[in-house]
Amino acid sequence: MSAALAIAAEAFERTLEELDLETDLGDDPAALGRRAALLAAADSVWKRHLGPMFDAEKAKVVLGVSSRQAVSDLAKRGRLLAIDAAGGRKRYPAFQFGQDGRPYPELPAILEIFADVVETPHTVASWLVSPNSALGNETPIVWMRSGREPRRLRDAARRSAERLAH
Repeated sequence: MSAALAIAAEAFERTLEELDLETDLGDDPAALGRRAALLAAADSVWKRHLGPMFDAEKAKVVLGVSSRQAVSDLAKRGRLLAIDAAGGRKRYPAFQFGQDGRPYPELPAILEIFADVVETPHTVASWLVSPNSALGNETPIVWMRSGREPRRLRDAARRSAERLAH
């Protein structure tokens, strides 16, 4: 076991003791440990899959708007993808911003297509950065970035949203 893993295991054990849970682990302490590891790694896995994220202040600068409220308003109006983060804050995936700092023009239509069928913005974000067979195995973001046919992109989004709805 690496030194970092040994430190993590020790901290996990100490935390269980502090919470007075070391004797209340249920029938499968190994399952508890696996679950804890998966929960701890989930944020890192999402970050790796989705890439860099901006907080509201950085998104404000990239967008060239005057306030963080303006960033929030864009997200509320479905013009910008916002991901829930710790502490009730929002993060904005960097991939959605073009060279001019604006979200890709096709993004609002994509967000609207998925609005009623996904439970979390992570699903839409994942769709945007995952290869799509309807787009020749390119990711929707690469498709948007290259300025390719928006109708084909919307059709791919509709097909994916229909599958998610069933």
